Amino acid sequence: MNFDAAYIRRLAKAKHVDTDNLPTKEEIERKFVEMANSRLARQKMRRYYSDSVWSGNIPIRFEFSKWDIAKQTDPSRAKNLGKQAFVLAKQMEMQNFNVAMMGDRGVGKTSLALAMMDYLMDKGRSGMFVSTAELLRLVGDKYDDSSVAAKLHDIKRSMTEVDVLVLDDFGTEGGMTGNIKPVHKDLQDLMYQVSNARVDFENNQSRGCTIITTNNTKQQLKQMYEGKFIDRVFPNNPKHQLLFEGMKGVRNV
Repeated sequence: MNFDAAYIRRLAKAKHVDTDNLPTKEEIERKFVEMANSRLARQKMRRYYSDSVWSGNIPIRFEFSKWDIAKQTDPSRAKNLGKQAFVLAKQMEMQNFNVAMMGDRGVGKTSLALAMMDYLMDKGRSGMFVSTAELLRLVGDKYDDSSVAAKLHDIKRSMTEVDVLVLDDFGTEGGMTGNIKPVHKDLQDLMYQVSNARVDFENNQSRGCTIITTNNTKQQLKQMYEGKFIDRVFPNNPKHQLLFEGMKGVRNV
């Protein structure tokens, strides 16, 4: 079907198209590439998040707006911890580094880690949550269920590639304080390989961000895992360590 120039001008006017400022071929191609990359990024975000390993297989979410300092016996301390976590999350928009949240059970470490991940995912960074105790269970199950091995392969790939990786209750897989023992070799190997992949050795910096919540000290974690792994995942910068010492154990904080 052929259209004359007058018809095309009328059609362009009706569609509010400025025929004097049509995009060039290069601009159209660049826009197409940008759209394709954006679509691929969204697909990856969904895949990484779907590979999360939740305790009890129940996904949980938390936002900074839900951090209720009134539930703490020390609201001022709780407010400061929430502020620290928010500031670190904002820095992680453009920087890659690791964060450790240390303290007793139920003081809100997981909540703030989830809030950081939620904030960063809202800013376009991919996120993944891994309960290390649940991951250990999967590692043990792979010997009885062949389908678990394939699932672990996907989980490992996502842990390696994702922008923001949360390792929750890190250390519980090695036993409670006073009964600490080395972690299962298969989990040791998986974690070590993931930690290697998440380090840019050439520039001596992190690839992506890893946030750990733990009830243990760094030295106790080294009793469970190979020391090099802990040194790579545990931040040395005190500003990247959130200490929940003295906080009251309150669930759903």
